[in-house]
Amino acid sequence: MDQSLFMGTYYMYFPFLMCEVKCGAAALDIADRQNAHSMTMAVRATVELFRPVKREKETDREFFAYSISHDHRWVRIYGHYPVVDRTKITYYRHPIHEFSFLAMDGKEKWATYKITKSLYCSWMPKHFARLGSAIDAIPADLDFELSQSE
Repeated sequence: MDQSLFMGTYYMYFPFLMCEVKCGAAALDIADRQNAHSMTMAVRATVELFRPVKREKETDREFFAYSISHDHRWVRIYGHYPVVDRTKITYYRHPIHEFSFLAMDGKEKWATYKITKSLYCSWMPKHFARLGSAIDAIPADLDFELSQSE
């Protein structure tokens, strides 16, 4: 059996969490857009990783990235995922939690920390294993040459 020249290691990096902080009028919306762009690129790269091994359907409607946008008062947390429809892939974000630091005397001030800690402790190891599995399954004879455009 041929093996891939690529192998999932502990030294590889795949972005899955982005944080943007902004201040001023409409700043939170700007942070949301920047996060949406960055995480769409990260999710797209993940889907492209699964394509050579014919496993892109495994990425359908699965969170592959998360983002946190905040200013001096508000926090917004989103999950980012692809929708795979045969040859068309569309990218979306889903709001997970939105809150004010000041609401209820700061009752939710630790919510962002708890969600982030949960991502690192529970979700990320499974995500890392899933990425490593796809990398390990890449065929050894796969041609990565880029075609020259005229």
